[in-house]
Amino acid sequence: MPEELAIGLDIGGTKMAFVLADRAGRIYADRTLPTNSGAGSEDMFNRIASQLNQYMQRSANIRGIGIGLPGPVEAQRGVALQAANLGWKDVPVRDVVAARLARALPIFVDNDVNCGAIGEQEFGGLPDVAHFVYLTVGTGLGGAVMINNRLMRGAAHSEMEIGHVSLDPINGLPCSCGMRGCLEMTVSGKGIVAQAQHHLSDYPDSLLRRSEITTREIIKAAEAGDSLASDVMREAGRALGIACAWCVNLFNPQQIILAGGLMMAAWHLLEAPLQREMRARSLPLNSAAVDIKLGKLSNAALGASALVWHHSQSRGLK
Repeated sequence: MPEELAIGLDIGGTKMAFVLADRAGRIYADRTLPTNSGAGSEDMFNRIASQLNQYMQRSANIRGIGIGLPGPVEAQRGVALQAANLGWKDVPVRDVVAARLARALPIFVDNDVNCGAIGEQEFGGLPDVAHFVYLTVGTGLGGAVMINNRLMRGAAHSEMEIGHVSLDPINGLPCSCGMRGCLEMTVSGKGIVAQAQHHLSDYPDSLLRRSEITTREIIKAAEAGDSLASDVMREAGRALGIACAWCVNLFNPQQIILAGGLMMAAWHLLEAPLQREMRARSLPLNSAAVDIKLGKLSNAALGASALVWHHSQSRGLK
C-alpha cells in the first residue's frame, strides 16, 4: 500500500460508490451499494459508516474522506442544503458521518459536480491549468468554475447552475425548475428525449417511431442519418456551444472540460455544432485562448477522493 490514501464516496439517488485511492488516482478498492434512501437516513449513514470503517481497518495510511453529493452543499460546514432525490434538507453530512467513524479523519463534503472538477484537476492531467470551466452533460447539465486553482463559490452555495439559464423563456419546453427553455431541456439526457418527443409528429418517417425514445436510441438513430435524431443532436450541440461561449466570455478560461455520460457517448455528434457556435458567439481574444477537451475521469467516487488532496494543498475553502 502507498504511504497516503484517501477514501472517496459519491452518493447518488440510486447508488453509493466508494473508492480507496492514492494521490495519483490509482484505485486500490472500490464498492457500490444501493442508496435505498426509502429506508431512512439513519440506515443509510450506518451503511456508509460500515464501509468507511472497513477501509480504515484495512489501512492506517488514510489521510481523509471526500464525499460528493447532488444539489447545493455548504462545503465549509459539510452540510447538504438540499438533495431532493435523497429527501435531504440541511443535513450535516460531515458531522453525522464523523460521529460513526472508528477513528477521527478529516472529512470534506462538496457538490458532486465540484468533485468532478477537482478530480479532473488532480488526476486528469491539469497541473498547470489554473483557470478552467467544467461542464457535465448527463441526465442533467451542471458546471463548476476553477479560478486561480480555487472553486468559484456562490452566496447561496448554488453557483454555476448553467443548466437553468433559459434559451427561450417564452416558447421553450417546461423545465422541472419551473421555467421554460432552460439549457438542460436541450442539452442533457432528459432534454434530448423531451425534444425528440416534442417534435416526433413533424417527422413521420423517423426511426424513433419504432421504439421507446431513449438517449441511446436517439444517438443510434442520429448515427444512422435519421432526420429527427440528427436535428435534436445538432440543436443540443449548438446550445452547448452557446453555453461554452458564455463561459468563455465570462470567465476567460484556459480550458473547458466536458464530462458526463451523454457527452462521452455523443461527442462525435456534438463537437462540430458546439465548436461552430462557440467561436461565432465569443470574443476572438477569449476563444483563441481556450481549449475544449473531454474529461478523463469516469469514476465519480474518485473525484470525491480528490477533495482530500485538494484541501491538503491549501487550494480549498476560505
